[in-house]
Amino acid sequence: MTDLTTYQPHPFIGGRAAALRELAGWRAGGAGAPEVVLVTGDPGSGRSRLLTGFLMLCEPSYREQFDLAALDPTTVPPAGPTAPMVFDATGLSAVQLLWAVADELGLAAERTEELYRSLAEPRAEAVSLVVADVDRAGVLRATEEAARVAAEVLRPLALAPGVRLLAEVPRAQAQWLMGELPAGLAVLVDLDRAPWADEEALALQSEFATAGLGVDPVGLARQARSPLVVQLAARSLGAVPPGGPVPPPGSVGDVLDLHAERCGMNELTLRRLLAPLALTGPGGALPFGLWGRLASAVAGKDMSPALADGQLLLLPFIELVGEDEESAVRIVHPAVADEVRERFGSAVREAQRRMVQALLATLPEGGADRWEAAAPYVREQLAGHALDGGVLPELLADPGFLLHADQVSLRAAVEHLVAAGTELPAQARTWLRLAPLFTRNEAGPDLRAALLEHALRQDGLPATEFGPDLPWRTLWARPLPGVTAVTAALTPEGTTALVAVVPGTGAPTAEDATAGLAAFDALTGAPLPTAPDTLTRPSGEQRASTGLALSIGGDYLRVWRLDGDGAAGEQVAAFLSAEPLAGADLTPDGVLVLADTRGVSALRLTAATAATER
Repeated sequence: MTDLTTYQPHPFIGGRAAALRELAGWRAGGAGAPEVVLVTGDPGSGRSRLLTGFLMLCEPSYREQFDLAALDPTTVPPAGPTAPMVFDATGLSAVQLLWAVADELGLAAERTEELYRSLAEPRAEAVSLVVADVDRAGVLRATEEAARVAAEVLRPLALAPGVRLLAEVPRAQAQWLMGELPAGLAVLVDLDRAPWADEEALALQSEFATAGLGVDPVGLARQARSPLVVQLAARSLGAVPPGGPVPPPGSVGDVLDLHAERCGMNELTLRRLLAPLALTGPGGALPFGLWGRLASAVAGKDMSPALADGQLLLLPFIELVGEDEESAVRIVHPAVADEVRERFGSAVREAQRRMVQALLATLPEGGADRWEAAAPYVREQLAGHALDGGVLPELLADPGFLLHADQVSLRAAVEHLVAAGTELPAQARTWLRLAPLFTRNEAGPDLRAALLEHALRQDGLPATEFGPDLPWRTLWARPLPGVTAVTAALTPEGTTALVAVVPGTGAPTAEDATAGLAAFDALTGAPLPTAPDTLTRPSGEQRASTGLALSIGGDYLRVWRLDGDGAAGEQVAAFLSAEPLAGADLTPDGVLVLADTRGVSALRLTAATAATER
């Protein structure tokens, strides 16, 4: 504890001297300093605030704004030219967070296994990393991403030579890590337990927060037991001043109930209004325009009047995000959302189902193209609501949803279903095969539609009608495992063909160039009885007649329109592959022939069709 007669508390934190002292020692390093510090505590205990205040003292531009002479020197980290690397886990999957760290560390790796091997190698210089808000990791609440972050990110970092780690972690994951790491490597700073709990600082915070509000700050601090409850109580009293003695709240739920009572409202009304915000995905904000609709859906009755008249009722528990037409609202702290959800109990599933129906009702009438008009919130959050409401499998049969939903959250939701043993619709299984491709590339809905259309044909499924604006139409696809190359060819009759090099001992040789070749009609995919040695490659003039050219990479290709000088000009199509490409070529009539690890296929390019029509 800091002697407040000699030193001032940290102005942003207002206490936590013991915890700050431990963090300052971690930053200083040296003999006896911990390599790893895990900060934990109950929701609302001030973990994030502690880390923020500590990092202010590490960042040179912030540090110079402090009167360091007034602070306990044992709580002040040593000055350094740069602050530790900081990573916010909010909204990130474990994989995304891991690769964000890898990029910042400059690790040369293309696969996760290579990344872990790089981390395990000795470093020339030690590096300090801070990982914050692990409890807010993931795009979906149901996936329990914090546990994956602990296992797949924090544990490898803690064990990596030359890496000094400070992480803010929920208690369950912190305790798991302490059991996994070698003895003496890590220190656990639990803000709710001795010696890290700071009752004196909480009393000071209570006194400051409730000044002039007519309450006993000492009694509030003693009953509240957490900074968040003190802050919420102060916000509540500030919004609706008490008309008499106020019983001090002991929990977030108490604050909600007491505030509703002072507003002359039923606490259930307050919780129903907060429910859509509490059921939104981690860190998500709800547009004002949807709030009344969703609250009414959850309650099963019109909540618009209560929402319109509920400014003082809601004010302590919400914060505004954005401006004007983009204005949205979210709950002020995740612990408030936790309390609202917990009070709903098993009814959360039904509430989520109702929210899904209300969100679907915002879509215009029509087919798959109705999703183009979906509000951003619908595209970003519907998968999570549907997963929690038990109706996601039904939505997965809608190709428009597969293409327009946020691909990261949709992938997480679908993988959660698969892990639980849920049978997916056939079309969704094909989409899931492409999901890694969709989540690591910034492909828009049109390109995703074209790639899904091709993959459906590869999987032997009917091609869905995705609209007229696709860059290609898949004419056919045939399995041909192990194909190593493909080229366009012409038959003696002048029709176009696809010729593939197939696996086996009959690969082409100098003596027999036709061995190991398979030929297919480029337009129909029918095997050609024509002997391969009667097929010819298109001439340069014939190829140029398409007005198109190809550039090919390991798992992608681009199609370019040739300008008047025969040079590549405008890009008219791009193909991304979930598997390595074995080859690609263009026929003289503008058919793109492809080979990958699954087989061969032919695509009619829209640009080639348009050129022919002109």
